[in-house]
Amino acid sequence: MKSDRRVKFRVGGEDWDFPLGTFVLLLVITLVLMVGGAWLGFRFGSGGL
Repeated sequence: MKSDRRVKFRVGGEDWDFPLGTFVLLLVITLVLMVGGAWLGFRFGSGGL
């Protein structure tokens, strides 16, 4: 996988352009935060905290 490849996409009329490595890093951070929030929400809702 070449990390110097550019990823181009459009969100809300804005053109975005990221290096592939940065895009993958943002996706991993987002997924870790989502899983951590779901786990903490489950623990809080079940009275574990």
